[in-house]
Amino acid sequence: MMRWFRLHCFAAQTGLKIWAQEPLGQLFNALVLAIALALPWAFIQGLNALAPAMGRNVGTPQVSLFFKPNTGADVVKTAAIRLQRDFDVQSVQIIPPDKALETLRQISQTQDLAAALDSNPLPYTVVATLNIQADTRTQSLNQKIDTWREFKGVEHVQYDAQWVQKLHSVIHSARLLGLALAGLVAAMVLVVSFNTVRLQLAKRQQELHVQKCFGATDREIARPTLWWALSLAVAAFVLAYGFMHVAMALADDAVGPWIRQFDSGFGFAHSSASTTLALLGGWVALVCVGAWASVRSTLMKEFN
Repeated sequence: MMRWFRLHCFAAQTGLKIWAQEPLGQLFNALVLAIALALPWAFIQGLNALAPAMGRNVGTPQVSLFFKPNTGADVVKTAAIRLQRDFDVQSVQIIPPDKALETLRQISQTQDLAAALDSNPLPYTVVATLNIQADTRTQSLNQKIDTWREFKGVEHVQYDAQWVQKLHSVIHSARLLGLALAGLVAAMVLVVSFNTVRLQLAKRQQELHVQKCFGATDREIARPTLWWALSLAVAAFVLAYGFMHVAMALADDAVGPWIRQFDSGFGFAHSSASTTLALLGGWVALVCVGAWASVRSTLMKEFN
């Protein structure tokens, strides 16, 4: 056990010496990997902040039932009672045709046009103001609203919070796009780490040949390079973490004050500790897999 520990300590020291030999070049290698990680990370983190804010700011959505002409008042009253039973409502208001016409005359910019009507063309309207929370199941709500299109006497049903649902759909699609981007970045990281390690091994070709002549095994040759790749992955992650925090701060300064006018609890939150650690583990594993594949490929090509 102690021998294994000493071997890895020596390999780690040898791998870290590469940073001292070429600090600027290794920093640029870390920057390339850091940018590749920071872009999808900041993108998805921003979407995760926007989605709950949209859920909290559905406002006071209303369901409006517009009835067909000549629909009886008893049918309208029955619909209002059923709305209170089917939905969690703040209030239900029945707007008769006379009141609707009077409102139209008050708000209309063409008073003469409203006064010139021979008869009242406006139907009965029932307006229900709903209680909507962030965890409200929009799918079941939509299904309920759709059933009202078949209600007796109803000509048109309008739900004025559908824009929020459409925005949620856009955010969900953008999140899927971010995940697809992360997948492409993961593939790119494998390629970049593979080529970076291959170039590093090419620079040390003579040194590796000497080690091989003295009887060094492939594992002994590979260990320092893999430890260097591990340090490169950690350095890149630290840089990406810093980039992501700066991006969230800049985004909060740019759009945060405007969004907080509608949602006082909004903020571009940083990743939780568990999420960050999980991402760090996956990131290090990804870079090390690319490095290991490069080491195996190079050693098999050069020495076997």
